[in-house]
Amino acid sequence: MSFTILVIEDDPHILGILDFLLTDEGYSVLMAASGEEGLSIIQHKHVDLVILDINLPGINGLDVCNRIKQKTSKPVIIVSSRDKDNDVITGLELGADDYIKKPFNHRELILRVSNILDRLPNPEGVVIIAFGGLEIDLEHRFAIRGGERLNLTNTEFEVLACLAKRIGWAVSWQVICNEVWGSEEWQGGRELVKVNIRRLRKKIEKNPSQPVILLNEWGRGYKLAVNDQPVTNL
Repeated sequence: MSFTILVIEDDPHILGILDFLLTDEGYSVLMAASGEEGLSIIQHKHVDLVILDINLPGINGLDVCNRIKQKTSKPVIIVSSRDKDNDVITGLELGADDYIKKPFNHRELILRVSNILDRLPNPEGVVIIAFGGLEIDLEHRFAIRGGERLNLTNTEFEVLACLAKRIGWAVSWQVICNEVWGSEEWQGGRELVKVNIRRLRKKIEKNPSQPVILLNEWGRGYKLAVNDQPVTNL
């Protein structure tokens, strides 16, 4: 089973080491040199676990950890060269799952990664996303609202699934267009996405003219809002 690990680290030497170690263990590795870049990757790509440096340029690692945990349940391992225990404690209070200090033992880091991933559900088995009365079955390609199966076209389901995989995050029309239709350069792509969003709202919203589930975040894109209700991966 291949997991995808995002490493957010501004030191290119350490990035290279982690890329080598994790790839050698069979993991897929994504890399970001800043908190902003890392958050963007999480928004647009599938990630199973985040290895996060605290001392980052721009948004620091603790703020990045906080934002990740506010939006997702993805596990986070903090890696820090700082000697202050308060940073580690703060990270754990923000929801980090583990920590390791630099310089770290390579095998120890791999074991910590493996221990966390071993506790995760099988990614191929996590197929139902449920929140706010809406259930989306990614494997069997259908959605249920209020106990009733929705009559979705294939394209409508693909758009819904694209948003569900990034629940709580705004997804641009370009990302939706690329994932659903295989291109973000299509002429009329923005309108194509808008049409399918309108169709989806008619099927999943009680009042499509005043949506509370499928929202438009101005200047950023569309998102499925959890509205403080628990999201369950079944």
